[in-house]
Amino acid sequence: MTNPYKETLKKLEDSKHLISMVPIDEIIRFGHSIGLHKESKVLDLCCGYGTVLKVWHEAFGVSGVGVDIWDEAILIGRERLIEAGIKSINLIEGDVLQYQDTASYDVVICSETFDSIDTTLALGARFLKPQGVLAYQKVYAKTPNPPQELLDFEGQVLTLGELNKIFTNLGYFITHLATDSTGDWERYITWSAKRDLARLRSNPTNEEVRSWIDQWYRMYFDYRRPYEGQALFGLERL
Repeated sequence: MTNPYKETLKKLEDSKHLISMVPIDEIIRFGHSIGLHKESKVLDLCCGYGTVLKVWHEAFGVSGVGVDIWDEAILIGRERLIEAGIKSINLIEGDVLQYQDTASYDVVICSETFDSIDTTLALGARFLKPQGVLAYQKVYAKTPNPPQELLDFEGQVLTLGELNKIFTNLGYFITHLATDSTGDWERYITWSAKRDLARLRSNPTNEEVRSWIDQWYRMYFDYRRPYEGQALFGLERL
């Protein structure tokens, strides 16, 4: 008997290895919106497990490269690509700031990893074909002037309107957009907390880990859930 939930279970498995609060379905919609196809080449800077590349390959046939300094994620990501029989995605362990590549890409994915938006976008633009798309992942504030407690924890969090002004000043237009879901935030928050709980179980007297878990949940329930979102922006120049 065919499992009627097979496709749902596959999405859930991919989501387990997705370092984003944008749902798998929205990532696929985003890829369709920017016109991905089997000739498209994608570079993912700070790719984590390479899940976006995997999903876009399975949906549209893209090829590409993912780079991340997190060795565990790269190892697991490579294993998942082998299991899926995907040979046209290459995951590289390394510092994206030191990454060198003579190729140009139709899409470059950039996550909020650096001190400023312009630094991040400038890095991605180095590898982008003319009139290519920067897919920029960024948290945003759901309300103007979010609580100081959130800013102390997260750093600067801007509204969508404020981000749009920055993109415009840098010469970019938002041509595509996909945003987070509550369910995917919950997946991310609990995934991280479970990792910390495993650490606490191995050392139950570790008050530092216990305190961090308490802070992690408090920040989510009191501040991140009501005041913070995440978006994947498709940015293009003239």
